Amino acid sequence: MVKLLRKDKNAFPISLKNGLQRLAYRLSRTSLPEVMFVATLILVRWYQNSDFQYPSEIFLPLILFSILASAVYYGYKSIFGPGLAAHGAALLLSYGLYSYGHIANYGYVQQILAIIPDGLATPFTKSLIVATLMAVFSGLVGWMAERLSLKYRSLQALQPLKVVLFAVAFLFALQLVRVGNRLAQIDSQVGYRPPAPVLPAPATPVNSQKPDIYYLVFDRYTNVESLKAIYGFDNSPLMDFLKQQGFTNRKEAYSNYPYTMPSIVSTLSMDYLGGLETKFGHTSKWQTGFPYRNILKNPPLLKILKSNGYSYNLLSSWSDYSRIGIKADNRPTQSFRLSVPGKEFYLSDLERDILNKSIFSPWLKKGLTVGSKKIIKYDLDRNPGENFEAQMEALRGLSADGPQSKPQFTFAHILAPHDPYVFDQNGNTPTYDPNRTDNGLDEKQKYLNELVYINKRIMELVAHIRSTSPDSVVVIQSDEGSYPKQFRHELSASNYYDPAKLPVAQMRQKMGILASYYLPGVEKQKLEKLDSSTNTFRLVLNEYLGYDLPMLPACHYASGNKFVIYDFTLITEKLTGRAASPACQQL
Repeated sequence: MVKLLRKDKNAFPISLKNGLQRLAYRLSRTSLPEVMFVATLILVRWYQNSDFQYPSEIFLPLILFSILASAVYYGYKSIFGPGLAAHGAALLLSYGLYSYGHIANYGYVQQILAIIPDGLATPFTKSLIVATLMAVFSGLVGWMAERLSLKYRSLQALQPLKVVLFAVAFLFALQLVRVGNRLAQIDSQVGYRPPAPVLPAPATPVNSQKPDIYYLVFDRYTNVESLKAIYGFDNSPLMDFLKQQGFTNRKEAYSNYPYTMPSIVSTLSMDYLGGLETKFGHTSKWQTGFPYRNILKNPPLLKILKSNGYSYNLLSSWSDYSRIGIKADNRPTQSFRLSVPGKEFYLSDLERDILNKSIFSPWLKKGLTVGSKKIIKYDLDRNPGENFEAQMEALRGLSADGPQSKPQFTFAHILAPHDPYVFDQNGNTPTYDPNRTDNGLDEKQKYLNELVYINKRIMELVAHIRSTSPDSVVVIQSDEGSYPKQFRHELSASNYYDPAKLPVAQMRQKMGILASYYLPGVEKQKLEKLDSSTNTFRLVLNEYLGYDLPMLPACHYASGNKFVIYDFTLITEKLTGRAASPACQQL
């Protein structure tokens, strides 16, 4: 009789344990820890901006930094061999290269860079010097850490390499869990697709001469009444000029919503946003700007205009809300371009900020060329002032081009007099802090200085459009007013500003807008009745393309910022002193 051997109950766990140990050992001899480390940094940045930046925006930085971190690790590995020295140095240098923008501004680093002769002191050469210093320093730290761990038994017992690698893996896993949870919260908002607009057929034959249409949004330009009451500023010179040019100025003009995203979306949707509140409001889920962004990619007005043969020109701002992913035919001012053979990428705010604060900024701006072939290049990195000038130049160029084969719709989102206040009253770069502070000058005066200069440019632009394209429709309508100082505090989920709770004067400042319209051939009485931004393009479609769309009541809503952006509160009566239409409760 053959005696069967009893299976050892511990054999499988030991085998699994050994297998995991072998796998961990092999992975520790690769750059995976460095890749996980930079991925953690990038995921943290996305998580902090997950109310507005698409999850897909992590891919490009992740690829670039993974390649860089891997090159760093294998460089150190070739010097020190696999182990604590290589990983310690590579992790430290990877962080330094990721945070290059901050490190390069340290006092000691600036003192070293000041030694470089002016002829050689380019951003690229400076970055090479700083990167070399960081590489030497990181290598010394890694080498010393390994030598100390070999010298002292107490450190050997701690197994510092395993501790470091475990910490990197733990932090990466923790961030993956946080990101996964956030993705589950916002999945329906990221994937939101607006319903197709349902509109009646044109009531009259379409005029064969369809006018070009300019929609010019000067962000945070408040109305005449608030400028006088809050700033003590008389804006009648601009308003009188527009009137002389044939414009109709909307008196006591207020936006329908207090912030850029819902304001512009409601104007281009020609409707209120009650459907978004029903779908995404009054919930404990994280509320994001993705539904707004998804609508703006191809809003109802643009669908209608394109069906009527219009071409779409987008003159985008330096903010990616009006810059990334929008289905425009022509985008002459789109910024932050990364070029590789056969492909161009326009970076989002998140991608731009990550790269601009890293060693990639000077390297990619320098670019890489092999022979006559451009391998990679980052350009059009416009600051707010440069972007403004690009928009003004593009607008002048479009109007000067004369009649096109297709009628043109041009949307320009101009972040002025929006902060940072990059112009003084003469258009020069100010000597004071341009941000929303009282450093160097009271913020009210900073705002007024920029507004005075913007007025000059508006008058020049309007005169140019009217002389070169006299039959064009011109809509000048800001999205929101200027920000009261109460809005300067730090935001959190339990501490955000709510326009509905502002005193009346500050509420009117925040909701007041510049609104002036040139609609050639339209009766003045019709324009004077225009009292809601949602009706602006309803009137345009009715008058020029033969539609018969009803005018909506003037409704004004407040919402919290960033955290409760789909919970709307009707504030028409408090804002205007007039009772709101009963229909506003349903809209």
